[in-house]
Amino acid sequence: MTSSAENKAIVLEAFDTLFNKRDYAKAETFWSDRYIQHSAHIEPGREGLFNLVRAAPASLRYENQLILAEGDRLMLHGRFSGRGGASNWVAADIVRMENGKLAEHWDVLQDEAPKEESKSGLPMFGTTFPPSNELRVLTFDEARKIVAPLYDALNEPAKKDVASLLAQAANPDYESYHTNEEFLTRDQLAEVFMGMGVTTPDLHWEVKDILVIGDRVIVRGEATGTPAAEFWGAKPTGKSFKTMAIDIFTVQNGKLARGYHVENWMTALEQIKV
Repeated sequence: MTSSAENKAIVLEAFDTLFNKRDYAKAETFWSDRYIQHSAHIEPGREGLFNLVRAAPASLRYENQLILAEGDRLMLHGRFSGRGGASNWVAADIVRMENGKLAEHWDVLQDEAPKEESKSGLPMFGTTFPPSNELRVLTFDEARKIVAPLYDALNEPAKKDVASLLAQAANPDYESYHTNEEFLTRDQLAEVFMGMGVTTPDLHWEVKDILVIGDRVIVRGEATGTPAAEFWGAKPTGKSFKTMAIDIFTVQNGKLARGYHVENWMTALEQIKV
């Protein structure tokens, strides 16, 4: 039978492994395969918990302030931040241990309040209040205003100050991912946009739909144009294209921090064939 001190160490390492490191293989060594989940927010069993974390933003973090143990029961006072919701969660988690593994779980969750909303005048977690902007939900109008300069830069880019427009929309260390691993810097992206303006002088990029989830902005766009030079290896034919694009952005400090984009250029190439 593990001691209270051993159980504390196991649970803290388990939470860090799952929520912060996202190491699911190692997490299986901490959670029982017969794990019982009482949370209203999580599907049953160990896989229900793991799938919840898999679906959470990469920014999710767990911090622990206090952990108590009595026999095989532990209680943790912690905070889940960066979860893509309206606010951080301050959590009281109760865990039952069995044979050195997390076997059962209950929780109580509260939205973390900023200083101006705290009637007690005291923080709910730690000794200081987090910045209010960390607890706010990005509104639709804010998201639209943030992404607008980037899409402005995609409308006849050869006629625009693309670098200046991208600087309005994105942080200096912005990363634009064209695969899950490879990305362009903000300056490199400006060069790509300007090259597109040369290839397709009448390039037009229309925002069709915007979805906001926490600090994420998803944009469905439509690109149209008539290539005047070689376009993705295809010679110009005088024909135009119309195709769809999906962009997923993360916002930090009021500007775009990174983006993942997919464009259906195969359809565009089919449309401009002779």
